[in-house]
This record gives sequence, structure tokens and C-alpha cells, in this order.
Amino acid sequence: MKSIKYVVLLWMAALCGLAGAQSLNTQFQGWLGKNQHGYYLDGSEWHYCFSNQGGSCGSVGLTTGHSSCHTTGFNIGGKWAIPTRIGGMEINASANRSWTACNIRSETITCSPNKGYKGRAVINFSERYGRLRVTGGDTYLTIDNDCPDKWRADWLGGTSWRCVYVGGTYDTDGYLPEWRGSSCDYERI
Repeated sequence: MKSIKYVVLLWMAALCGLAGAQSLNTQFQGWLGKNQHGYYLDGSEWHYCFSNQGGSCGSVGLTTGHSSCHTTGFNIGGKWAIPTRIGGMEINASANRSWTACNIRSETITCSPNKGYKGRAVINFSERYGRLRVTGGDTYLTIDNDCPDKWRADWLGGTSWRCVYVGGTYDTDGYLPEWRGSSCDYERI
């Protein structure tokens, strides 16, 4: 009897894990104007160059890997498809109505500031205003008829329900990942 209870509890836990896991199917509809935001996802320590007498000012380097991430809200609801992949970035969209981009590529950037400047190596990342079209949603299982708005609950017996997307096709606009690169960031001291 104990083993049956454990099986039932594991099955219910698996279904609970699926609850709210709605996944929307999207298509990228292009960029809307040139509205952009730029960020430094990673940066090395600053290297200062006050004088180059008796030799060079030296350099500073940055080696990246799994490191900083950037998250942007996008009012779409549910888990949804990211429109593009950017080299060196892992980009995910999730049920908290946002997308997150994180460094995954390992690379080394070296920067040497000139006299009178400080410098650092950085990973640049930008997002741009774009449009996604929601074309449908993937059916998923849940417990106790807790499907969200735009999803129909079909009873499967007992406490099992299937959520079926019925929200139709619509467009939504917001900032989406666009570009990733590396460069040197210099400031006069």
C-alpha cells in the first residue's frame, strides 16, 4: 500500500510540475524602428595608465564563460519562443513574462589603455524593439482545472485536466535580444 501511495504522490508531483507550464508558439515579425538598449554583461577590472615612461602601460584581460546575465520583461505570458539566437549567448524565455540572456562562450579579450586613460575589457549586449506574433500554444496537462486565461480546460477524469490554447493569434511588441560582442571600454582619468 505504501508503494502505491508513493507512486500516486510522484505522479501528482509530476503533474504539479507541469501546471502553469503553458508554452506559446511565436514568430519573429521584425524590428520596429531603431530603439535600442546596450549593456555591459561582463567587465574586467579597470587598468589605469597614468604614465608610459619607461615602458608600456600594460594591459588587462577578461576571460568569459558562464557569467553575467541580462533579463528583460516582455508582456506575453507563458513560456515562448525566442526569435533569434546570438552567438555566445544562451537566451531563454519563461513563464515569468521575460527573457534572459547569459554568456556561454569562453573567450579572452585584452585591452591596453593609452596614457591618461583607464581601460577594461567588456562583453557588450544589446536589445532592440521588435514584434512577436503568437500563433498558438502547446497543449499540456495540469491538475484541478487551473488553466490560465486563453486556455481551455478539458477534463480527462479524476483530477487530470488538459489545457488547450484557444487565445487566437495576436502580436506583442517589446525589447528582444539583438547582438552580442566584445570590446574595450576606455575613460579619461
